[in-house]
Amino acid sequence: MAEKDLPDSAPGKYVPYHPNPYYSPEPLPVEPKLEISAQVHDLVSEAAYQIGRVDGISSTVDFAAVLYTSLIRIEAVESARIEGADVEYQDVEAYHTQNPSGDEDATVEKDLKEALNYEAALTYGLDRIESGEEITLSLIKKLHSMLLEDVRNDGDVVGDFRDHMVHLTSPRPGKRPFVPPTPEGLTPLMQSLESYIQMGGQYHPLVDAAIIHYYFETVHPFSDGNGRLGRLLIILYLAKNGYLESPYIYPSAYFNRNKIEYVERMRAVSEEGAWEEWLTFFLEGLRSQAETSYERTQQLRELQERYEKEYSGNTNTDKFAQQLLQYPYFTAPDLVDYLDVSRRTAYKIVDDLEADGLLEEVTGKERGKEYKAVEVFDILS
Repeated sequence: MAEKDLPDSAPGKYVPYHPNPYYSPEPLPVEPKLEISAQVHDLVSEAAYQIGRVDGISSTVDFAAVLYTSLIRIEAVESARIEGADVEYQDVEAYHTQNPSGDEDATVEKDLKEALNYEAALTYGLDRIESGEEITLSLIKKLHSMLLEDVRNDGDVVGDFRDHMVHLTSPRPGKRPFVPPTPEGLTPLMQSLESYIQMGGQYHPLVDAAIIHYYFETVHPFSDGNGRLGRLLIILYLAKNGYLESPYIYPSAYFNRNKIEYVERMRAVSEEGAWEEWLTFFLEGLRSQAETSYERTQQLRELQERYEKEYSGNTNTDKFAQQLLQYPYFTAPDLVDYLDVSRRTAYKIVDDLEADGLLEEVTGKERGKEYKAVEVFDILS
């Protein structure tokens, strides 16, 4: 689409550039101010209701800390997979079981490293927000460095804005690439984003999160990692604005299921000013993921209650079954530390629960066996 083809409602313009024109968005805030339709208002209310339900149920369960960590890891995996990484949730759990102290010398395959980096960056960002820190360009650059640690490509600029043009291939065959702004234009555009974030936006936080995400991805300030960082910023923004008391919702699974629409909705904003469609898509993602998190938490709570009923005795096996949701992936020696029991007792517990179908050995090895809680994993993944 040439520059002259863009309607007045488009929040930017194409600038001639060889071989394809680049897109230059207007700085934030969006002008003229968006008119939020009744349909979008309704979706905001529905998403807010679902998020509130998640916050409510999550605070009532004994395994809240494990749920929190598990959902962060699921988000990390889904965000990495959107970018083409071949990684599973179980891979992340296995890594942490094998490297409980976060051994930096451990050899990690690149796709898994991308997910681990996302988990570390998201956890770091949430900690900074909780400590009262603002979302600044400095924090964004720090998070970018964490995301690309040991997974950078040749020519990537890490921890700073890109110094070269990039071309984003369209998911639709035959459609020309989308070309974000020139390196020279990045700093003022990103400063307008920083200002918009720090002023608290102009709309409901869920709507502003959609605007911020669109804008970040359109500016595409880094040479790599923009998708991962942009999705991470959604969570940080909502947490910073007090909208997520406990961040149990993560959008990447929804975006991963709808990758083509995800990209095309944002491009339609740039070229057509199609904010209504983008906001609808984005808010439905938050609503559906919050609903999924609620259902998942409810299923885990029911599973916990069943284990407590079926294993109501005082044997070591009973005691561990009642705590199984807190230890969904482990080795038998881990139980020695968890339960303060002998190795022989730990192996008996494993044998008992494996025979009952609650546990499954996942390595297929004779030594260094690792176990997962089957029904817990079925719910989480």
